[in-house]
Amino acid sequence: MVPYAVAGFLLIVGASFVRGAKDKYQDFCVGAAIPIAVLLLLPLGYVTGLLCPRTLDATLRQIDLALHLDGFAMTSWLIRRGWYFWVAPVYYSLPLVMAVAWCLERSRVLLRVAAVGPLLALPFYLLVPAAGPEYAFHDFPQPDASAVAAATFHPRNCMPSMHVAWALLLFMNAQNRAWRILLLVYAALTSIATVAGGEHYFVDVIVAVPFAFGVQWFVDRFWVEIEGRVRMLNLRILPKASTKRISQGMTPSTKGDGFPAPAKR
Repeated sequence: MVPYAVAGFLLIVGASFVRGAKDKYQDFCVGAAIPIAVLLLLPLGYVTGLLCPRTLDATLRQIDLALHLDGFAMTSWLIRRGWYFWVAPVYYSLPLVMAVAWCLERSRVLLRVAAVGPLLALPFYLLVPAAGPEYAFHDFPQPDASAVAAATFHPRNCMPSMHVAWALLLFMNAQNRAWRILLLVYAALTSIATVAGGEHYFVDVIVAVPFAFGVQWFVDRFWVEIEGRVRMLNLRILPKASTKRISQGMTPSTKGDGFPAPAKR
């Protein structure tokens, strides 16, 4: 996934120069945030493994079967048909697709939901720890594959599927009708790829749908309030001398506490 994230960074920076944008620094920051976020998620996933060494993968597999949804059978079918080749590119291309979405519409709301989503998902990962069938079942995707203990270094990040949630959030925040259709198709393919690749169970994909809507609602409802509180906090931590001189109408400087000393008379 890291190569796709780096490609997304290069795409955003390159598009910024082609477009002749004046705010290239903003594009650089957004582009750089993609590979940085991917790299930061790796140690975070390792921490979930340390906190939850035992997983509920066998239970999630049973829930799939109770719903008459067999991800193992779907994976085997794709392999037999020779169609499995597209699974990995679709699954790992998410950072690049995010970069394309930013280049097309530069949606700040999309940035917010993309950042808030994994933060809201973390409690669910700890409450329902699961690593995915690829890591928790010996001989996946054989129908008689037996559950084994997932290694600690594998992230517990199944329920809900953030891959599917991110793909749905891309679709939900697109404004252009053509892009919305393409992103909806991508979200559908991602839903299949996450299960076929052994990263998720069908129930993870199902739960990701209301979760994505919940993330969107949370950002739409509370972001302005959160932003206001952060601004108030910034004002409170200003030095007292600085706030006093603000009230006297003085302007910031680069020396001392940020304001020039009163002129001597």
